[in-house]
Amino acid sequence: MNRTFASWIAANPGAAVFLTGLLGLLPLFGLGFAFFLPGAVPALVVLVRGPRDGVMVAAGASLLLALAMWMLGRPIPVGLIYSLWVLGPPLALAVLLQRTGSLVLCLQVAVLAGVAMVVLLHATLGDPEQFWAPFVRDLAQEMQRRGLPMDLEQDGLVETLARTLWGWVTVLTVLLAMCALFLARWWQTRPQQAGRFGAEFQQLRLGVVLGIAAALAIAASLLSERPLVDDLARLFMGALTIVGLAAAHRFKADGRLNGAWLWVIYALLVLAAPITVAALAGWGFVDNWLRSQRATQSA
Repeated sequence: MNRTFASWIAANPGAAVFLTGLLGLLPLFGLGFAFFLPGAVPALVVLVRGPRDGVMVAAGASLLLALAMWMLGRPIPVGLIYSLWVLGPPLALAVLLQRTGSLVLCLQVAVLAGVAMVVLLHATLGDPEQFWAPFVRDLAQEMQRRGLPMDLEQDGLVETLARTLWGWVTVLTVLLAMCALFLARWWQTRPQQAGRFGAEFQQLRLGVVLGIAAALAIAASLLSERPLVDDLARLFMGALTIVGLAAAHRFKADGRLNGAWLWVIYALLVLAAPITVAALAGWGFVDNWLRSQRATQSA
């Protein structure tokens, strides 16, 4: 096929609906890494054709996913909620990017939306441990029935998972939305503007205000055991990790970091995630602070 993927999707919104639905089914069959893929397609349609067409693609794919869920024996509302989760945030961010052209603003808005989401969940649903503990215990029993060796009750993970799930759900939502947006932007710019996405990604930052908020949240989480504070710290750690990765790519583009080290960083994100995330978040905080200060002074 001679046409680029972005051009093909722009010319075939019907195919985009079926492709989004197909990609949305992948995580249901154990391919958890594919959660961000379905949201990238309607986001691409927004960037190429406009918000109206992107919303239509997302709506059509949501109906397909709901039908697929029903055929798999799950209630239709579950499919609609799942579709809203994987397609809604990338779609909204793509509309913002299409109108402003700023990946930086998209990241900042995504983080602010994540903060609002965490606060709203804690305010409306109360103690996360009490809310989630029954579900986590059911999961633990199901794991035991399937013969899995991990005993959540004995290892004390039920309370830990239940207490932190609001934060992890929010972090995952923000990260998946941003990854879908990154992929859509890369698809869009690759045919005629190769390298543009890389240049935009390398300039990602949170800004002074969110950078200070991140530092305060992370410091407060180390000094207290409040679930809300811990969840906010997780969210900011995820955002700073993205900024740290952007800094690593910029250093590589400037010749200050060997390309092999990028592969090492991504490998360590899989093999030694806690340490690598902490290191990247620290790098992201310093880089964000220095560049935000320069931007403020030049303004």
